[in-house]
Amino acid sequence: MVHVVQGAPGRRTLADSHHVARYCRPRHIGSDGQPVPAAFLLRSGEMCLSTNWLERFHNYDRQTQIAGVRQALTDQGFRVSRTGAFAVLNVGAAVNACKTALNLDITIIALGESRDPSHAGTYGYTEHDVNAADLSAKSVNADEIYPAAA
Repeated sequence: MVHVVQGAPGRRTLADSHHVARYCRPRHIGSDGQPVPAAFLLRSGEMCLSTNWLERFHNYDRQTQIAGVRQALTDQGFRVSRTGAFAVLNVGAAVNACKTALNLDITIIALGESRDPSHAGTYGYTEHDVNAADLSAKSVNADEIYPAAA
């Protein structure tokens, strides 16, 4: 179920069963292939962590969804590195992990833009919440990391 966010017309919280992908630059991929916490830190002044809503590309297989994200980023001029990766998070697992471990209420919202209808944002933590970034990195399943380049 997707809920409309109060005060944010056209923006909806994502269902717990849905997934988002976070682009991780090469320096944010550890030697074990897993993303490091820095991949999930907000930069100074950012309101949310930018991700892409995979189910926006319908319920096709994950490779097709990742290809959709790759294309959406490319269409807006974002350059993905050959050695970067997309790390996939389950929305419900990420929200529940932050609530349980940190008593932090995060919300993942579909932001959909004209050039990137899959754009989503994770709200509820700041650039100083390193524990939330660490928890997010640890929530990525090793089987849900995909090469950024085709």
